[in-house]
Amino acid sequence: DRSGKKLTMLGGGIVRVRPDGTELEIFTHGTRNIYDTAIDPFMNIFTRDNTNDGGGWNIRFSHHIQSGEYGYPTLFKNFTEEIIPALVDLGGGSGTGSIFIDDANWPEKYNKVPMMADWGRNQLFVHRIMPDGPTFTQTEEEFIKLSQITDVDVDATGQMYLSAWDGAGYSGNPNKGFVVRVVPKDWKYEAFPNLKKADLAQIAKLLKSGSGMARLAAQQELLSRSKIDAANISWSVASDNSLALDIRVAGIFTYAQAAGASGIPNLVKLANEDSIREIVLKTLADRKAFANQVPLDLFLKSLKDPSPRVQIAATIGLGRLGKIEAAKALLDVKVPTTFMAPEKGKEGPHAAPNSAIVAPHLAVKALVNLHAVDACVAAIGTKNSTIALWALRYMHHPKAVNGLIAKYKVVKDAKTKREILTTLSRLYKKEAPYDSSWWWSTRPDTHGPYYKDIVWESSPAIKAILLQE
Repeated sequence: DRSGKKLTMLGGGIVRVRPDGTELEIFTHGTRNIYDTAIDPFMNIFTRDNTNDGGGWNIRFSHHIQSGEYGYPTLFKNFTEEIIPALVDLGGGSGTGSIFIDDANWPEKYNKVPMMADWGRNQLFVHRIMPDGPTFTQTEEEFIKLSQITDVDVDATGQMYLSAWDGAGYSGNPNKGFVVRVVPKDWKYEAFPNLKKADLAQIAKLLKSGSGMARLAAQQELLSRSKIDAANISWSVASDNSLALDIRVAGIFTYAQAAGASGIPNLVKLANEDSIREIVLKTLADRKAFANQVPLDLFLKSLKDPSPRVQIAATIGLGRLGKIEAAKALLDVKVPTTFMAPEKGKEGPHAAPNSAIVAPHLAVKALVNLHAVDACVAAIGTKNSTIALWALRYMHHPKAVNGLIAKYKVVKDAKTKREILTTLSRLYKKEAPYDSSWWWSTRPDTHGPYYKDIVWESSPAIKAILLQE
């Protein structure tokens, strides 16, 4: 990124960066070839992936949850207990552009839904999403037929634009392709104001718009002006519980950016409202630069919140705040009885809703982010042994290996001893650093759990105990 930070991601996923080009980070990992994201007002992200040319990874519609692992190509077949599965496998095709429609100009049936273009199917699809604990289920339906559709967008007046590469084939053709405009029946054009010339009252009004694109434009303009004005206007929106939730959320995110660390106390107070707590937690943990000023107790308490969405926001936040004292609470997150690898010779299920796996999956990711080796080793053999050993699978650190070996020597329970050996076996190799000099083609090896495995400094100690047993 602009600061010089570099990331290497073996496989597809979503990366995130601030508008000024800094704070680059991996948001999710383990998809094949997604072209676009559909982001709703509450920061739920949806994608439609591309197929793997017959290699077992078809088009799939996924809900992306920050820090989640989605499995491609090394985990989705034989290690599906370790991934967040896609919501549905849709067969063959090629997902391209996508958008979350959030515009009051559109009929209710076609508003507040993710729309996904599929180049291979010549179709714009609507995905009807339904809440399912911390995630969703969905149903797909056809909307607009368009040959070789590549993208979809909506402007702040409610006009939709679709691009098509009709007749250009796989290689493209400078003489092929076009853009079409789509508007609802009885739609009337209203010019969007020039925000550079707008006064603060106009911008504040747009921040309460029924158009997500208009709100975004207002946010961006507001943040380019006085930070004091931006904080005051956005806080008046964020704290007004008479407004619709999506409008308040726009206010909250804007306020957090305008106020910075000085806005933390106000946001913490706002977390007392049940309806907005999830978003407040997301906002407080959003900027790692301010993490040391965010109170840990709010997040620990929220792990026990009645809302599974609040619990998830708290779990992800604890992984981002970087406070190791959160490890004990994360280890208390329950792992469902469905947490088990597929039977030998069988796959999946790797594209079916499984809301029960989301909380422990994200708790494991948080434990890994916190480098909670000591806490995980200490939990082996206790009621939290399963989640501890799950997290230790990814901790290639001598302290983790030494702790596992020491525990193996004193634990009496045969099942736990076998699980420790399994974890040590997993740690024997690790993924080779990816140097971008090669590509695994459209049909990669999917056996997993590593693509190019190498031994490391603790491999000899693991080898010794495995040979001994």
